[in-house]
Amino acid sequence: MFYIIGGVATLLFILVIIVFKEKPKHPPSRAQSLSYALASPDASYFSSIVRLFKNLNFVLLVITYGLNAGAFYALSTLLNRMVILHYPGEEVNAGRIGLTIVIAGMLGAVISGIWLDRSKTYKNPCHLNCLTQ
Repeated sequence: MFYIIGGVATLLFILVIIVFKEKPKHPPSRAQSLSYALASPDASYFSSIVRLFKNLNFVLLVITYGLNAGAFYALSTLLNRMVILHYPGEEVNAGRIGLTIVIAGMLGAVISGIWLDRSKTYKNPCHLNCLTQ
């Protein structure tokens, strides 16, 4: 089964390489044609990454996401062992705890998104120039 999936993925990859072009002949919109006209030839991937990491808000987002994802992955990886250590024979409940963690995270993301959209508190409240560009 894995060989079939690998073969299909490889075939699709080769087709994408052959069929798709870097840019269409004609830009799909006026904004895209302006983007092509104003694009500087010296803009590189590395310079855009450096500029991104000079943005304080982006760095804070990366750190908080990393801490959150790391804590979740560590907890979910070790959850079964932690539950079984204190409550032998409760594998089903360990699974239920994991399901509860996932559902709570999904609900928390939706509720946080709604809250931020309505309250507009996602904007940077810093009155000084906090962005280092």
